[in-house]
Amino acid sequence: MPASLRLLAILGTGFCVAAFPSGAETTTQKNGTDTFMAATSGQPDLQTKGDLFASGGAVVTKGRVDGDAHVAGFDLDLVADVTGDLYAIGAALDLRAPVGGDVSMMGLSLRTARQADIAGNARLIGGAITLDGPIGGALAATGGDITLNAAIAGDALLQGESITFGPDARIAGTLTYSAPEPATIPPAVIPAARVVFHRAEPMMDRFGHMRDWGGNWGDDWGERWMGRDMPALPDTFGMATVFLVILGFLVLSGGALLALAPDRIEGLRLAATRKPALTLLSGVLGLAALVGLVPVAVMTVVGIPFVPIVMLSIMLIWTLGYAFGAYAVALGLYLAFGGREAVGLGLRIALLGGGVLAFGVLNFVPLLGWMANIGLALFGIGALSSTAFKTLAARLSQ
Repeated sequence: MPASLRLLAILGTGFCVAAFPSGAETTTQKNGTDTFMAATSGQPDLQTKGDLFASGGAVVTKGRVDGDAHVAGFDLDLVADVTGDLYAIGAALDLRAPVGGDVSMMGLSLRTARQADIAGNARLIGGAITLDGPIGGALAATGGDITLNAAIAGDALLQGESITFGPDARIAGTLTYSAPEPATIPPAVIPAARVVFHRAEPMMDRFGHMRDWGGNWGDDWGERWMGRDMPALPDTFGMATVFLVILGFLVLSGGALLALAPDRIEGLRLAATRKPALTLLSGVLGLAALVGLVPVAVMTVVGIPFVPIVMLSIMLIWTLGYAFGAYAVALGLYLAFGGREAVGLGLRIALLGGGVLAFGVLNFVPLLGWMANIGLALFGIGALSSTAFKTLAARLSQ
């Protein structure tokens, strides 16, 4: 193995060891009827009497969930039967089991298999969406490429750059769809009288305006900045929605780690708060080392396929670092103002949510708020980097 790839593997392993419980198997923790799972591998005998909260880089759910399932990660393979609702967010999501309630999923790639029978409504947002499993309620899907090849018992609301229908596609209700051009809809899918089409322009550019793919975008760019058509800012509702989604994701992921590895998280917090300046410096060095792997991998040529993995690792470490930093600061303030030393799981999750919310709101303050949030993320990354660097040094000394 080339030295650069060996360095990538060792550093990545160190970060994972710092963030997740040790061991190759998935770790689960019960709290009443709730089940928390940190997924590093499959869970073949998953049986829950209540709700499931699962997170990790690669999440595989197997067995049965007798409640709602909340899943977050990069690569999600959802094979467990869910009697309640399913909420999932990640990069690649593959639903291969029935769901007794509603399904809400967001990711770069979404797919439902034929055996993924959704009893309720389905709400999907993704880059590429493929639906092979039937839906007992209504469907709302927004994506780049949408492929429908299943029966929809209710209405369907679709918005995408490309919308196609497979041989098994059936829509019992009304189809309302938006696309740059009308889609080819076979008569077997739905009668034309129940179809409503809205023409939509191609993907919007980064200024909030529709991009002209014909080659005149550069000219329009100059005109916009000359004042003829200034960029539009996101509305308040859109910004609030994104903020709440990010807040929920951070609290869900951080809460799962607090439930599954409380001793490891507390050890990292104590080590980081003893030397905050050194921890912040470690965060800068750790992030720089991880980002520096991108050009190193490209220069080796054979490491080019690993570039997406490095980019995803950067996103994961930044997210974990930010959540950890918010939790460490919130808990530190709680103890400084006379809080009791024995802090239960519920209060820890509440402190995590309060810390993320406070720093998230602070992020709306220009300059000072941004600097505080960047420093918070670097502080959290520094706590993870310390363990990563120790692991790296131990491996290189062998």
